[in-house]
Amino acid sequence: MTTLLTTLAWVCVAVTQLVVLSIMLRVSRSIVFAVLQVVIAYAAALNVVIAGFAVVTTNWLLMSASLLQVAWIVLIILRAMLVHRPHRPAAKPMPRHAMTVVHANLLYINSTPTEAINDLLATDADIITMSELTSELLEALVIHEHASRWPHRHVLLATGTDGIGVWSRHQLVGMSEHRLISKPALSGTAITSTGQRVGLVVVHPMPPVNRAKTRDWTRSLKAIGDLASVMTAPTVVIGDFNTAFWHPPMRHLLHRGFRSAHLVHGKFLAGTFPVGKKTWPVVRLDHALVTSGVTVHEVHDFTVTGSDHRGISVTVSTTAHATH
Repeated sequence: MTTLLTTLAWVCVAVTQLVVLSIMLRVSRSIVFAVLQVVIAYAAALNVVIAGFAVVTTNWLLMSASLLQVAWIVLIILRAMLVHRPHRPAAKPMPRHAMTVVHANLLYINSTPTEAINDLLATDADIITMSELTSELLEALVIHEHASRWPHRHVLLATGTDGIGVWSRHQLVGMSEHRLISKPALSGTAITSTGQRVGLVVVHPMPPVNRAKTRDWTRSLKAIGDLASVMTAPTVVIGDFNTAFWHPPMRHLLHRGFRSAHLVHGKFLAGTFPVGKKTWPVVRLDHALVTSGVTVHEVHDFTVTGSDHRGISVTVSTTAHATH
């Protein structure tokens, strides 16, 4: 039994090392690595367990190898945290012009559209963004008793998972529809009654579930960064990215200067997918990225009945003079 466990432990250490290298070398076109990169943070805990097993069995080489993997993973996480930590605002009253933006992947086959919309509108956010929006879900939105609170709207209905939309309390200007490789996106600017401007980019790129979609997924993440980079106002890029923090395409976005609202507030483990009766969300695929000029005051996740994702909520303010 000890021999078998030792062999399995070495396999885990070797796989972890390969995944770490794939992250560091920015390998992004392999479906297998895309799946394993998602859970790399949890691999640190697994390797701690392996190190404990190695101590018990006095296998010092295995202990050293497993602890080395822990060190690599901690380094990857710390690097991301150290870049984002200085952007966390000091504890002080939130500015009056701060606004809340939420996103929910509503699930295009949601069997409880009314309950899902109730959860979404219960956030009472200033700006509501949605993906996998269908005509049935839109109907539940429109007939909701509080729908009139969000008079400014831009919706793009499409087949399957491609529906996307924005509802806002604030005026929306310059709203445009884009095709980022193979999936739609929306962009525009919200203007508050006090003149504050915040750019919006709402996205839902293809997931890396087969060879063709993985290729599109990598290119889509780059296209998202290109689109957000030309926005003239400080911008929030929000949606179901189908991407974890540790995926090379996401790491590339962060290296370009975009900041994750969740990493700013130290939330690197809380997941949004998969949600189900017997599953707990262990992976964050839904993100809010911000450009310079945007301060993230609060961020949290919320339940969307019938969806396989949790929703995200981010409260931000902008500096009028800032440019990206």
